[in-house]
Amino acid sequence: MKNSKRFLAMMTAGFLAITPMAATGLTAFADYTITVDNATAGYSYAAYQIFSGDLDGDVLSNIGWATGVNGSGLIAALQADTLLGSEFTSVSTPAAVAAKLVELNANTEKLVQFAKIAKNYVNSTASGTQNTQTGSTYPITVTNPGYYLIEETSVPTGATVSRYMLEVVKSTTVTPKRPSPTINKTITGGADSGKANNVSIGDAVTYNITSAVPDMTGYDKYFFVINDDMAAGLTFNNDVAITIGSTTLTSSQFEVQTDSTETDGHTFQIVFNDFYNTWKTHSGDTISVTYTATLNEDADRTTAGNLNTATLTYSNNPNVTSTGTNEPTPPGGETPGDPVGTTPASQTKTYTANIKLTKKDGSGNVLTGAKFRLSGGSENVVLVNGKAYQLDNTNGTYYKLKNGTFTTTEPSGDTSAYDATDKKYKIVENVSSSKTYSNICMDAYVQSDGTLEFGGLGAGTYTLSEIVTPGGYNSIPDMTIVINGTGNTFASPNWSATKDGTSVTMTDTATVAFDVINNAGSTLPTTGGIGTKLFYIIGGLLVAGSVVLLVTKKRMKTNED
Repeated sequence: MKNSKRFLAMMTAGFLAITPMAATGLTAFADYTITVDNATAGYSYAAYQIFSGDLDGDVLSNIGWATGVNGSGLIAALQADTLLGSEFTSVSTPAAVAAKLVELNANTEKLVQFAKIAKNYVNSTASGTQNTQTGSTYPITVTNPGYYLIEETSVPTGATVSRYMLEVVKSTTVTPKRPSPTINKTITGGADSGKANNVSIGDAVTYNITSAVPDMTGYDKYFFVINDDMAAGLTFNNDVAITIGSTTLTSSQFEVQTDSTETDGHTFQIVFNDFYNTWKTHSGDTISVTYTATLNEDADRTTAGNLNTATLTYSNNPNVTSTGTNEPTPPGGETPGDPVGTTPASQTKTYTANIKLTKKDGSGNVLTGAKFRLSGGSENVVLVNGKAYQLDNTNGTYYKLKNGTFTTTEPSGDTSAYDATDKKYKIVENVSSSKTYSNICMDAYVQSDGTLEFGGLGAGTYTLSEIVTPGGYNSIPDMTIVINGTGNTFASPNWSATKDGTSVTMTDTATVAFDVINNAGSTLPTTGGIGTKLFYIIGGLLVAGSVVLLVTKKRMKTNED
């Protein structure tokens, strides 16, 4: 009796302090209430009695197996367990099991393993259940004092399940502990706490994901899979680097899945191999993942931006016994029944801008036939009226026309519509940082509506030059356009722009839009033209008069003869 009292006193004071909950004794009465402190709706709980006994204050005496407990089966399972077998070799009674638990009160891992095994040998009918909140708690009523296992029997979709809670029951309050990993994605060097940036098409964006090694107590394997979803305007460069704490992971410690048949609908997944066995003793260590993506020709060039989303899929039920020492294929191909949860999304945005000019005459009429060149800034692969063209006389199939378009029709006969007959271009596709982009077409004619757009530009200073002026119009000087992108946020970009030092309002499509005016040349008067004509007329008359006079004189002389 003395040993039993000593066991329960120690269990109340010591064991409960290290299991994943907090306990507060309340006044005892005929029925006992286990109050689960949880302010979140959508949970259900059940309490299963392991030990019975007599309650006197904080002490439980006359310890025995609770009704329905398979005591001999529980002891046999404890003795056969790899982790606990040596601890329970000589026990044969419930009091001896209880005494051994006191010895293990500082070993959370072993106590959690005891609970996982005990759950399989208690009465399958719970002593009390609760699935309805009262305020911010879930009260479970039981009729007998004793030692109970409290289980979260259901949780909201994707939520982490608390480890089994072990409690000496008089009326008491327990708080579930369900440590869940988190994830945060940022852009290196980005604004808005790394949540937004701006670049040109062809630029690489560097991403960083941070998390921490979770508390894996109670698990025997653990999923840890990063899911990444990139907008169509971003191309993953498959250059993942990972550190955990001060350790740089080798390629054998993780796998990057890019095949659509393996990624569960994501752009790619990063699967950590044998995560549990490798990192279970590193709880709290920082996980840092870096990789890049290139803004490509399909980039969203409006204020909506190019979204990148990361989530983390992780094991979320420590009470499930798994087999094997390595994690199986990532979620979507996991072993049936493997419970996993997913973190809330962590997102970033990358913006890019455009320059659009409209060619007009001094009266506001649209002009065609003008050709412009864009230079400077941070351009790599500039879209001309929505596409990027690269000079390639070997593989190119397109010819540039003076109406601002490109054609695959080879020049023959009248070639006046062609910018050049000896230059061929190809459309730039699948932009990535692994490719080199030279001879990108940075000059083009305005279209039939007088417009010309250069797209996919990051912040920078650009020079726009008119290199072909419409016939009959005066050429114009070069224009300097400055695009500023400081202060971008995830919610929206913060573009501003100037043209030759004067502010230009950017449109909702992230476009610097302005008119370029060409004035017609003048037909100058030719002074003295009238006098020359009169001279020739008078001269002609004088000559004619002289001829008439000469002929008349000859006739008169003839008549006299």
